[in-house]
Amino acid sequence: MSDIETRLEGMLFDFQTTYKTDYRRGQIRAPVLTKYEEKPKCLQIRPPPLKDIHTLTAWRGAPVPFSLWHKPNAILHKDPNKVQKPYVKQEDTELAQVIKTRPRVVMTPAVSVDDIEDPKTREILCDAMYTSTVARMNRDAVSDYVNMKAPLSPLPVPANPVTLPRLRPPYVSPEWRMETVSWDRQQLRSYCDPTKQFWLRQKSFPCRACEETAIVEAHRKLQNQLDWAKRK
Repeated sequence: MSDIETRLEGMLFDFQTTYKTDYRRGQIRAPVLTKYEEKPKCLQIRPPPLKDIHTLTAWRGAPVPFSLWHKPNAILHKDPNKVQKPYVKQEDTELAQVIKTRPRVVMTPAVSVDDIEDPKTREILCDAMYTSTVARMNRDAVSDYVNMKAPLSPLPVPANPVTLPRLRPPYVSPEWRMETVSWDRQQLRSYCDPTKQFWLRQKSFPCRACEETAIVEAHRKLQNQLDWAKRK
């Protein structure tokens, strides 16, 4: 092996493992967890700005209420501003005494409801037996609701933008530059352009339009010279 090949091999192969330069993007990072942050409560909603229709100026009076034209139903006479409240059964304080003292009328094989010892069981049985379908639907329509909070935040996790490195020409070490320059100087090149020589050897065909244009320009030039001579 010559000295040049030994030097080039030393520049190409440094005989090191690729783990020092490759696989640099496999870093293990902690995942970004989604955090739920409760929004600040707005105690009072700011009304939108009002303007006069004719003058387009700011409304100076009191704000117009939203339910200004809301009227009760003409048939049922219900006021939309008054929401129906859920039905709450009043507590009967004399129920226990009435159950103990009233007479029992039992037809076999029926069982007296008053003989049930557990009051909750008796209440469930009476509600299931003596509650009408309309009363059950009304109870479900005005049932209490519970505010549910979303488990996730309305804002997504911050984006992870992809950044591309700036495009730069590859770096060539000075050692390789000297080698390439010396190699380039040793190459043989011809100092003629075959395409140029081919087109210069070809004779152009006569163009009738070009000849007519040249004749017209020469006539105009001669005419201008005669006019200039007459003026003098």
